Parts: sequence; structure tokens; C-alpha cells
Amino acid sequence: MLKNSKLTVWISAIPLLFIIKYAKENPSFTEAYYSKLLYPWVFEIHRIFFNKFPFSFGDILYLTFALLIINRVIRKSYYWYLKPLSFLNDLGVVLILFLWIFHLSWGLNYHRLALSEQLGISTDYNLEELTGGIKELIVNVNQLQTELVKVDSLPVIPNNSKSFFLKSTTVYHPTNPSLTFESLYAKRSLFSIPLSYMGYAGYLNPFTLESQINSKIPTLNLITTTLHETAHQMGYASEKEANFIAYQSAIKNDNPYIRYAGYSFALRYFFSELNSIDRFRANHLAKKINSGVLKNFKETSDFWKKYENPFEMIFEKIYDTFLKANGEQSGLKSYDQMVGLVINYHKNIEEF
Repeated sequence: MLKNSKLTVWISAIPLLFIIKYAKENPSFTEAYYSKLLYPWVFEIHRIFFNKFPFSFGDILYLTFALLIINRVIRKSYYWYLKPLSFLNDLGVVLILFLWIFHLSWGLNYHRLALSEQLGISTDYNLEELTGGIKELIVNVNQLQTELVKVDSLPVIPNNSKSFFLKSTTVYHPTNPSLTFESLYAKRSLFSIPLSYMGYAGYLNPFTLESQINSKIPTLNLITTTLHETAHQMGYASEKEANFIAYQSAIKNDNPYIRYAGYSFALRYFFSELNSIDRFRANHLAKKINSGVLKNFKETSDFWKKYENPFEMIFEKIYDTFLKANGEQSGLKSYDQMVGLVINYHKNIEEF
């Protein structure tokens, strides 16, 4: 019976590959029938069940799965040593089941219609548009910084706890701003310290659809990370699109601390892009940023420096490979590509 079950799993890989291939080649179909029709029901079922737990159920699930794997390896290591094909068979079965659950519960969102196409905008921009965007962001971020702390040399310190921002950030639907999505499903990760060493601010658990937030990161970063992961919960798998939605939602918020987090979040990405193109121009524009804003930037960089380690590059490479395998051709660089969406959104739809 067990052999027949394993054979069934292996055979099921054929329709799975077909579904993935069809979803990739037909993004409009995926958008209409998975992302907009099936996925909202899948998410709602997950939310109703897993939101009952005040802690991160997904982290417990991962830990339990890891312990079960370790136990099985210990128990069957000698058998697998004698019969390596049996090991490959068992490994393949686990991977196929994993891929079925991953793609049906959330992963097919990687192949939905690009947000730029939904908005009817390009993602291309030139140096002057990038520079112009930075100037607009500097004006907004400087203005908010002085409003919040009154002195341009002081960093912004949010007046609410991290728990408040985990539960009170509103995400606006990118193509229909009248629709909102509350981040009531964002939770502190039980693995926040390991995540810090891995270089992760947060992640979406594709099996429980919980947003797992690294509670160690600075509060301003936690705000945009929560918005980013909530955008993933909405079904926007692309990192550049989740970044764009996080920015768009933050700057529309009534809370000035959240707006400040959004503008400063975008400004960092814009400067990263300009620095790679024209360092002299980037250095010149950086002088226009209030020193208090720069202190907030330094707080972020100091946090990540504290957790730097030789293994971080390995985790980055693994995640880069994962993104590319799921259609994000630029891998980790796709995070930076939110710049093109922001520029063209403000150019064609709503001014800065």
C-alpha cells in the first residue's frame, strides 16, 4: 500500500508540472481564476483557522517538521546508506507533496499578471526621472521628520510599540485603493534572532499564510516589513510589487510615523539605485537629507551590521535561487525594482 501511495505521489508530479507551466504561460488566466477567484478563499480559510493562535503557528510547524526530519534521518540513515535509491525516492515524495501544497496555497501567485500591466504603467525610467523622484522623496521625508521631532538633527522615534504597528497597519489594494486589507494576521516570528543572522526582516509562511515579522528590527523597518508581508498575503508574490504596495500603503496612512516610514523606505531604495549609476550625484543629493533622517538610516544599517556572519551569504544565495525558480528573474535584485513602479505610478497616476 505504501509503495502504491509513493507511486501515486510521483505520478501526481506530471499534472503539477503542467499546472505550473500553464500558469507561467498564461498570466491573465492565473490572475482571473487563481489570484482573484481561488486564492482569496484559500487565504480566508487559513486566516480563520490560524488567526485563532496568538503565536506564530507556522514557526511551530516548521520546527516540528524539522524535528520529524531529523528523527527520520537518524532512524533510517543506515537503511538509506544500504539503499540510496530508497532515500532518493523518499526525498522526491516529500518534495512533490511540498510543491503541491506550496503552489496551491499561495505559490501560483508568482505567475499572475504583472502589477505594472494591471496599472497600465511601464517600469522603465531614466536618470533624470530617478533624480527627480529622489528630490520629491527628500522633500516629503524631511518635512515629516521636522513635523514629528521639531529638530532636523534628531531621528524619528515612533510613539507606539511594535505590537501596535503589527496590528494597525492598513494595506491599500494597488489597483483599487478603496479596498483595504488590515494586517491583523501579522505575527512576531519565534525565530527573530535566527532571522536576524540570516538577514531576513520577515517572511510569509506559504503553508499557514501568516506574516512572520522579525521583532528585533527597528520599529520603522518593522512598519514597512509588516506592510510588505501583508501585500504577500493579498496574493502579490513579486518582491518589487510587495515593496511598491508597502510604500503606497504607508504614504496613504493617516499616521505620520507610518507615512515617514514609507517615504524613508522608498528613499533608501532610490538612493541605492542612483549610487550604482552615478555616485557623485548620489553624494550631492544626500547632503539635502536632514541629519535626523540619516540617523534613522544609520540605525537600520547598524542593526544589520550587528548580525553579520559568514553564513548570511549562503542564505541570500538560497533565497535568490528560490526567487529565480519561481519566475523572479532578477532574484534578490527584484526588491530594488520597486523604484520603477514608484516612479511610473507617480508619473502617470498620482503625483508625489
